[in-house]
Amino acid sequence: MNGVKFIRENGGLARRLPGSDYISGLIVYGEKAIEKTLILSVDELETMGVNAQENPVLFYHVSEFFRINAGAKLYIQTLLESDDDFADVKSLQNFADGTIRQLAVCDFKRPMTALVTAVAQLNAIAVELSAFNTPLSILLSPKVTTEDMTSLVDLHALKAERVAVVIGQDGAGFGNELATKNSSIGCVGAALGAISKANVHESIAWVEKQDLVSIAYPKTLTASESSARELDKIAFADGSLLSKYTSQQIQAINDKGYLFLIKHTGIVGTYFNDSYTATSLEDDFAYIENNRTVDKAIREINRVLLPRISGPAYIDPDTGLLAAATTNALEALCDEVLDQMARDGEVSGFDVQIDPNQKVLRNSKLEVVLKIIPVGTLREIRVKIGLTLKKD
Repeated sequence: MNGVKFIRENGGLARRLPGSDYISGLIVYGEKAIEKTLILSVDELETMGVNAQENPVLFYHVSEFFRINAGAKLYIQTLLESDDDFADVKSLQNFADGTIRQLAVCDFKRPMTALVTAVAQLNAIAVELSAFNTPLSILLSPKVTTEDMTSLVDLHALKAERVAVVIGQDGAGFGNELATKNSSIGCVGAALGAISKANVHESIAWVEKQDLVSIAYPKTLTASESSARELDKIAFADGSLLSKYTSQQIQAINDKGYLFLIKHTGIVGTYFNDSYTATSLEDDFAYIENNRTVDKAIREINRVLLPRISGPAYIDPDTGLLAAATTNALEALCDEVLDQMARDGEVSGFDVQIDPNQKVLRNSKLEVVLKIIPVGTLREIRVKIGLTLKKD
């Protein structure tokens, strides 16, 4: 019908989200260099001279990040050449004053033959940053070829619990079009947005909350006559459509610990297959949400305990050990932090213990033991169903 049509758009007020769990970082290797900067919306890219023609990979992943989680904060940087040891991750975290909670590395020039080394290097950096109480989770989006899809290494055999590898990709929209010119563009921007959108205890594969399909990008950004809704048709990062794989082949890729896009029978939308990290499934930190929960606890406990550094610790004159008032005060500080996380549903429970039998006068060191009971994730629900003659 002829007439005036209105399309209501969201995000123009640039409202910010509460808290800081959404603060993210993105590094792209292989494009025109863009200096480190903080952006609050995709519109800021235009003022920086960043567009789909000159920095297509950065433009796309930033667009996807804010499409999934408008109102978040994103630190970005692009470099023309790949960094041999990913030192730029540390540099960007330092630039952000240690506030980045999750960071994506898109290196669509680095071959899959270097994946194991790259994962190990990134994990070592994350461990180093954690030692300075600035922990983060890292996503890696590597270059993937058709040949690579038949010889994927098993990520569960690695010991890199702070790194996840993303090999999903759009199959018919803007991402697919860019992938024809920039091989293996991936969907790490959407993955980063999903992580920043999720509460720290939530899996990015949560079907009820994390449908990745929302819009089709404007035709002005693409050369296509029509644009499909982004991530509605899905592929792997080599360009092969997921629909071309058998269920057994998809399961085999899943079992190796990669993150990619899937469909669920009985519900519309696109979702991540899981939230694996590159480590054994028996590891306490086998999933991104496990890492994020503990990382948040580390940051918050550090915040309340740091002011006590070089402060007095009173001693019971009769025993020479810590006075009860000292241990009780410190336990109360930790309790307050973890109790707030429990009230927010981020942990199921916790326990804080400070052994008073510590010789603080000898070495000025104090050990605090924190035990966190995490929130579980319903990865599989089994329903037994059958016919019967009666209910009992």
